[in-house]
Amino acid sequence: MANNIIVGCWDCAYCGADRIRGDIRICPNCGKPRGSDVTFYMAGPKEYVKDPETVEKEPDWLCSYCDTLNPASSGTCSSCGASREDSELNYFQNKEKKEQREAEEKKRREQAQDSHVSVTRPSARTDSGHLRRNLFLAAALVAVIALIFSALPRNRKIHVDSRTWERTVTIDRYQKVQESGWEIPGGAEDVTSRQEIYGYDRVLDHYEWVTYEIAEQVPDGYDTYVTYEDLGNGYFEEVEHSTPRYRTEYRTETRQEPVYVDLPVYRTKYYYSIMRWKYDREETTWGANDEPYFAQPQLPDTERISGRTEQYWIISGNDRYSISYDLWQQVTTGSNIEVRTRDGRIEELK
Repeated sequence: MANNIIVGCWDCAYCGADRIRGDIRICPNCGKPRGSDVTFYMAGPKEYVKDPETVEKEPDWLCSYCDTLNPASSGTCSSCGASREDSELNYFQNKEKKEQREAEEKKRREQAQDSHVSVTRPSARTDSGHLRRNLFLAAALVAVIALIFSALPRNRKIHVDSRTWERTVTIDRYQKVQESGWEIPGGAEDVTSRQEIYGYDRVLDHYEWVTYEIAEQVPDGYDTYVTYEDLGNGYFEEVEHSTPRYRTEYRTETRQEPVYVDLPVYRTKYYYSIMRWKYDREETTWGANDEPYFAQPQLPDTERISGRTEQYWIISGNDRYSISYDLWQQVTTGSNIEVRTRDGRIEELK
C-alpha cells in the first residue's frame, strides 16, 4: 500500500505570489513557470491526494536553457522545448548546488569581516565582570611571581656581623636489646618461643544458595511517528516509522556460590636478647670563632661515634644565612661582602 501523498506549496520568485499549490506549475498571478529559485514546502491544513499511486515519485528536472522545472516523465522542456538529455540537474541537485554557493559566500563574508575587525565599547556589566576577572588573575599572577622570585638566586650586599658554627657527633652504644622473629640469629640469648599466627590461608568452607534479582528488557510494542519527505516535484510523501519499545521485567535467579574462610597459619616465633649497636646520644659544640671543632669524647669499648654533622652561618643584622664550610672560611667578621643567595643560603661569594 502506497504512503499518503500531500500537496505542497511554492512561492513565485518573480512576482512574490506565495502558497501556490504544488500541482500548479505556472504562477497564476504573473504566468511565469517555476524555476531554479523554487523551494517546496508544506503550509496550512494537509491536503492529501486521493489516489497517491498517480503521483510521480521522481523530482522535477531543471532545464539548462530556460531555467524551468519540468516533470520527471517529460522528455522535453514545457517552456522552450529543449531535450531533457541536454540538462544536468534535478530539483535536489540544483538545491544542493545553491546551498553550497551560499555557504561559500558566507565564508568569504566572514573572512572579510575578520580582516576588518571593529572595536566596540563593552557594556558596563561586561566591564565590571572583566575587571573582577582581571583583578583575580592579577592577584594570582603576583602570587606566582613572588613564589618564583623567592626561589630564584639573588645578588645582595651584606655586612658580616658574626660567623657562627655548630658541629655534632652521634654516639651509639653496644647494648643488649629485646627482639623477636621467626628465626634465631647468631648471638641470641635468653631465647623463648611460642606459637603465633604467621599468616592466613584462604580455603573453601562450603557452598550456599544465593538469590539475585535480574533486570531484563523485553519487547513492549512499537512507537510510531511520521515524517514528510519532499519529492522535489510539488508533493510530499507521508512516511510512517516505527521503533521498538521495551519495558523492564525482573526475575530472580538462584545459584550456588562458594564461601571461603581465612584459616590462621601458626609458626614458632622466638623472643630473645641480643647485643646491638643502638643510638645513645649526641654531643654538640658551637661557637662564633674561627676554629670550629668536633667534640672528642672519651668512649669506652661499648660506645662508638657513628656520625658527624656540621653547620655554618653568617649573621647580618636580623638575617642569618647558612653557608658551606669552604665559603665560611673565606669570610671575615666585620667585612662587607657581595653574595648570591637562594632560600636563605649563600651559594656564592661575588
